Amino acid sequence: NVKVPAALSIEVVVDGTAKPAITAATLNAAKPDFADDDRKAWRVASLVADAAAPGSVEASSPAGVSVKFQHPTPQGLEPVLYLTRRGEVIVTALDPKDPFQSHHGQGGRLSRPGDSMPHVKPVARLEIKRSTP
Repeated sequence: NVKVPAALSIEVVVDGTAKPAITAATLNAAKPDFADDDRKAWRVASLVADAAAPGSVEASSPAGVSVKFQHPTPQGLEPVLYLTRRGEVIVTALDPKDPFQSHHGQGGRLSRPGDSMPHVKPVARLEIKRSTP
């Protein structure tokens, strides 16, 4: 069973206002929205109530690399904090109907496409912007 990194601390900003950080304690106390034997994923909206509103979730790494996910996406994908098999916490988007898509056995040995969804690791900051009506 993979453990959440003890030093995890992700800054959270909603519409320009700082909110409590997401820490290892936050994730350990929250039931994952998706889980199997090796992985866990929490919807950002489950961890930060303000993220449930339509808008965007932008994840940034300590180096300043960022990826912005519209919420909801046109394909129905959900922005999530994802605990990988290697014990890394990343931000990506998952399909709630098939959260842990299998890439095993697909593609050639050296040209396997793998996961094409952008993601950010390690995650230092989540910036949530709610759409204004």
